[in-house]
Order: sequence, then structure tokens, then C-alpha cells
Amino acid sequence: MNRMDNARIVRAPRGTEISARSWLTEAPLRMLMNNVDPDVAEKPGELVVYGGIGRAARDWGAFDRIVDS
Repeated sequence: MNRMDNARIVRAPRGTEISARSWLTEAPLRMLMNNVDPDVAEKPGELVVYGGIGRAARDWGAFDRIVDS
């Protein structure tokens, strides 16, 4: 999957159940995922969050490595 793949949809988890090791790591994970949410991002399939040039990650591979770390 590359940066230009528009088929991928990411939404941040909601509620009190965490998917990371602690809330200290859950918070930035949710912020990252929220930035590429189709309801928030300018071009979510290209990881463009807002303003036309800001990206949440270089590409989907980098996004996945951030989420997995």
C-alpha cells in the first residue's frame, strides 16, 4: 500500500478501552489516527491532514511503523 492508496480508511479508537501499552502512548496514537480520519483530514488517502502540505506520515508504510511501535 502506498501513499496514494485512497481505499484505506483509518479511524481513531474511542472510549476507555486502550490498544496501546498505556494512556501515555494511547493519546498520541489516537491523535495520529484521528488526523487521517476521513471526517478530519483534507486528503486522508494521501495522509494529508490539513493545509495541503502537512502529512501525518511520509507514506502508509511509515504510518504503519509508527502505529506498530
